[in-house]
Amino acid sequence: MGHHVVILGGSYGGIAAMRRLSRHPEIQVTLIDQHPYHYLQTEGYELISSNTSFDETIVSLPALCANYENVTFKHRTVQAIDPKQKVILLTDGEESYDVLIIAVGSVTKRFDCDENVYHYSSGAKSLRGAVKLQQFFQKELYKRLESEKEANENFNIIIGGAGLSGVEIAAGMQHFFNRYYRSNALSCATLHIHLIASRDTVLNGMHPTIIKTASKRLKKLRVILHTQCRIAALAAHEAILTNDTHIPFDFMIFAGGTTSAPCLENLEVEKNKKGQIIVDAYLRCKTYSHIYVIGDSAALLDKKSKALPPTAQTAIQSGEVAASNIIRSLKHKTLKKADIKIKGLAIALGGKYAAIDLGKIRFSGYTAYLIKKLIERLYKWPLWWLVSKGFRKIEACTI
Repeated sequence: MGHHVVILGGSYGGIAAMRRLSRHPEIQVTLIDQHPYHYLQTEGYELISSNTSFDETIVSLPALCANYENVTFKHRTVQAIDPKQKVILLTDGEESYDVLIIAVGSVTKRFDCDENVYHYSSGAKSLRGAVKLQQFFQKELYKRLESEKEANENFNIIIGGAGLSGVEIAAGMQHFFNRYYRSNALSCATLHIHLIASRDTVLNGMHPTIIKTASKRLKKLRVILHTQCRIAALAAHEAILTNDTHIPFDFMIFAGGTTSAPCLENLEVEKNKKGQIIVDAYLRCKTYSHIYVIGDSAALLDKKSKALPPTAQTAIQSGEVAASNIIRSLKHKTLKKADIKIKGLAIALGGKYAAIDLGKIRFSGYTAYLIKKLIERLYKWPLWWLVSKGFRKIEACTI
């Protein structure tokens, strides 16, 4: 086996794998991403609800990689992967590899609908989508502040999907609007956020205590919940649900599901219904043993063969497992099976309120919010420190 490892994707999993591999100077690592930054998606919902600025939710990949002698960052878009030739096809050439780690994540799954809806809709998984949402809402609030006529008109937002993303966005946005209208002495009775849940509750599959806490919080915030239905059709500025409810809307947020990244569409390997690549116990693609797949790109399973949710922590753990197995393989050691676990979930529920599920312990409120913020900072602050060091190295080289 060779010593050139290419990592596609500089998010949670890709960065975890890169940092583990960087400790071995005999391995040359190339990190490729279409963006020059790592988007801290766990904090994206605060960006949408204007509780933080976009620079607080990104980590510079060129500066981060500059800290490591054996790591090269390439700001490129991946067109396709040729696993037989061990080549990545980029927009401006090719990149060959000995071992490949696919960590390109997933993209928001949109409805099959008229193209016009994309002008007043967005997904929330990317920085671009989050900024678009934030700008749209701020523009709408400004219009209502300036115009009495606009302020009295109904304004409906539809969020399709009541999983983690949908619930966090709905709670964050509604809290923001409630606070804004109170502070500006305007009526918020005309603003409605509609959350569409395909099951009979929000956060389907989570512990009943967490579901109850989230449902109670959403109700208190005045989020309108539609359960056991989906969006069947979109016509002009109106959504038609499967229960025949018609909801006029001004903006739509897609939070109901994900699909594989475009560069994986033509990769002929075994995939599940979501487009995730099926991996073996060591996180290798079953068709090609030199390809590891991590994070949202992989159909990750726990020890009981139960599907793991696509979270930052599962991505980080899978990145570390893949990197460790590459190192073990180079040293002719036995590979270790992945044992990825959900250590806990922290859910933002608008303002300084959150819910935390640690398995045996569950609690909510301000304390949960503080712990969630601490977890986020313990992740990003060390990366920001490395970025500041990396920038100094880059500046020294350009002088």
